Amino acid sequence: MKLLLLCACLAVLTPTHAAVKLPSIFTDHMVLQRDLPVPVWGKATPGEDVTVEFAGQKKSTKADPSGRWMVKLDPLTANAEPQSLKAGNVTIQDVLVGEVWLASGQSNMEWEMQMKPDTAADIPNATHPNLRLIEVPKTVALSPQDEVPIAWARSTPESAASFSAIGYYFGLRLQEELKVPVGIILSAWGGTRIEPWTSIEGFDAVPALKDFTSDVRSKLPGSDAYRSTNEAYLTAIETWTQAARTALAQKQVVPPMPAQPASLPLNQGTPTSLYNAMIHPLVPFAFRGAIWYQGESNHNEGFAYTEKTKALLASWRSVFQQPDLPFYFVQIAPWQYGAEDVEILPQFWQAQRECLNIPHTGMATISDIGEIPDIHPAHKKEVARRLSLWALAKNYGHSEIDPNGPLYASHATEGSAIRVKFDHAANGLASRDGKPLTHFEIAGKDGIFHPAEAKTDGSSILISAATVPEPRRARFAWSKLAIANLMNKDGLPATAFHTHWPVDTDLGDNLAYGCTWESSDKNTYGWDTGLTDGSLMESPPNCYATSNSDTFPKHVTIDLKQAKPINLVRVSVPNVGSTKTVAVSISTDGKTFHEVGKHVFSLAKTESAGLTFPDAEARYIRITYLDHHDKLSGEYPNTFAFTTEVEAYLTK
Repeated sequence: MKLLLLCACLAVLTPTHAAVKLPSIFTDHMVLQRDLPVPVWGKATPGEDVTVEFAGQKKSTKADPSGRWMVKLDPLTANAEPQSLKAGNVTIQDVLVGEVWLASGQSNMEWEMQMKPDTAADIPNATHPNLRLIEVPKTVALSPQDEVPIAWARSTPESAASFSAIGYYFGLRLQEELKVPVGIILSAWGGTRIEPWTSIEGFDAVPALKDFTSDVRSKLPGSDAYRSTNEAYLTAIETWTQAARTALAQKQVVPPMPAQPASLPLNQGTPTSLYNAMIHPLVPFAFRGAIWYQGESNHNEGFAYTEKTKALLASWRSVFQQPDLPFYFVQIAPWQYGAEDVEILPQFWQAQRECLNIPHTGMATISDIGEIPDIHPAHKKEVARRLSLWALAKNYGHSEIDPNGPLYASHATEGSAIRVKFDHAANGLASRDGKPLTHFEIAGKDGIFHPAEAKTDGSSILISAATVPEPRRARFAWSKLAIANLMNKDGLPATAFHTHWPVDTDLGDNLAYGCTWESSDKNTYGWDTGLTDGSLMESPPNCYATSNSDTFPKHVTIDLKQAKPINLVRVSVPNVGSTKTVAVSISTDGKTFHEVGKHVFSLAKTESAGLTFPDAEARYIRITYLDHHDKLSGEYPNTFAFTTEVEAYLTK
């Protein structure tokens, strides 16, 4: 009896511990990253001791007051022998150690092995025990999530069939080349833009996105800005309620209720929504790098995409605690894009090339294997191979590999020809099909381009045309439909270029790029951004508009930050809206302005107007909207005044 009583007392005194829980990224058949510290984390009863054991290591910690815990395993050696990872009472079986990569983006990254004949043909041979695959399900959230239901699987015909073709081939190439286990984490969603994959902190890290970020924060539930905006709204409602009661009591008209502030919708297009639901649940899992195939849904916004890529990388590199995280991306393929101007896509290609200036990035050019009728080119194996060249060259010691295709370096006039020099063409240039080089054009002082003949000369190209005896400009593959045949001797295609875009050397630098502005009639519908972002995209956040008040004139004043000599201001408008007469004025003090030009824009037409004037000092540029067309374009009220971009130059 005494023994039973003692046991009962001990049962009362002994705490009941909840089971240790690992996040869902830790499952049987997983791969852990070699040669890096490996975080292992989870939840348990607050204060509970947790011990993690793996590969001869034993790490212990205590769950914090919220029940969270984490340890870091010391860097591991690659091992293809299945091992067990133990965390408290949880055991994960068949764990390998090798290389882990994240594969993300939109539909071309998501595109499954079974969806194209050439990739489907490889499915029966997809049994690779040391290649492991895991896919994050499509889901959205407005705040960062800790969990998402996922599970690792060995590569088999069954698991590979519905997996990303690029992810599969990229992983297989690394596994075969490195002779170590490889794990691929797929987190992709067709048709998505880059903004949903980025955290709000990532946007904060890029000054050029300040206005965009402020707009997102003001609509993001839980943010201080959202709270402040809605508290002001509640105050306004209280004031309105009293005014409404007074109006009713006096038998007067009740004033209109204040408009409720906008909130972010919950869908896959919402900024941060996919980061929150499909990237954050992986944090802080250790992996080597990321491959990225996305951009079709952002392709018409030019260099704004470069800034958003900086934000994406700031986001991921911060949360995964890898400031040098490798990031290798695909320059999207030629495609029709409807009736859109043929130059919009080449301009986006330049924005993607500009991303190469972000440290530890690489670009796989695939312009030679595009398929004009299909936005999903079939040759996913070759795309994956080109991405793997970057990993092998930059992360795995294969210094003999140059993963870049030819990139425009410089140009110079030689008599009646233009010589263009290329980087990444040390072994020379060639025609992919043995035929004359295609899609080269040159222009004279008038800027009108003509088809040109191009001949290889070592690492340069000599371009000429009988119709242009005094050439000044050259461009290559400057069309959304261009599938050109210039390559280097390693078989990698050249990237499109334009000698006078984005910086027109006849114009000089755009002095208004990235500058701030003040509007006399501020837009409250999300169109108060994009005036100086370098993008001619015709929708927010890359297109500016005034309010829709019916009072004209209205104006917006750009601050160049300091007085500078200028002699050209270029104003661009979209094919929506009814913007008509625009006057341009300049000032050194922001108080006294003098007009330097005026232009009447057509209705429903994308148009740019360059207003030239004698050299003048200016710190402020004012765009005044004097009137509007009576007819509507794009079904917007004609009281809005739209502007896609304002540029300022000191021309030579």
